[in-house]
Amino acid sequence: MDNQIPFEKLVNILLKEQKQEYLRLRNEKLKRILLLLGKGVVLATIIAAPNTARHFKGFFYEKSDWNQWKIFNTYYLKRTLRKLEKQKLIEVGNHDGYAEVKISEAGRRRILKFGIDNLNVEKPAHWDGKWRLVFYDVLGGRRVLRDKFRSYLKLAGFYQLQESVYLHAFPCEKEMEFLKYYLGIGSEVQIIIAESIENDLEFREFFGV
Repeated sequence: MDNQIPFEKLVNILLKEQKQEYLRLRNEKLKRILLLLGKGVVLATIIAAPNTARHFKGFFYEKSDWNQWKIFNTYYLKRTLRKLEKQKLIEVGNHDGYAEVKISEAGRRRILKFGIDNLNVEKPAHWDGKWRLVFYDVLGGRRVLRDKFRSYLKLAGFYQLQESVYLHAFPCEKEMEFLKYYLGIGSEVQIIIAESIENDLEFREFFGV
């Protein structure tokens, strides 16, 4: 019994875990609101005072969009929209006596960041026997951008063949298009699909194929 965790310490651990879970769930809800607006799901609000919509007194929903928004209670939605507007992730504009909430350019960038943070190349049930070679030439003077690109490739499980050449065994064209779009380096990255690579045992072991 000497090794038993003191009750107070156990409570603190549980409180910390609960707080982390609360923050995770809150971030997931916030992310969903941005994704809905990014998708074009309409959300309109009553204007609380002339030339302002920041108080978000009430909401109008298109019938087709109701199921998307009904998971959020009104109080939470108001508070979150105020936060998103303050961060300039949404825009609220006057439209025929009510205000329409739309995603901003900064909000679109945040959505892309969600995708990048979860960038992953899934392993299919059966390997097609092909290799994906990624060549890039991010010009000098853009070291930060180049380092970001490399970091994302490594996080997505690519194998580095040479300084500017990475390899993957599984289909990754969609993920690469997303990454090129996000970083704005489409013309500086090329993907080649090869039927075979000489002495590929090391690569097969790396990817488990």
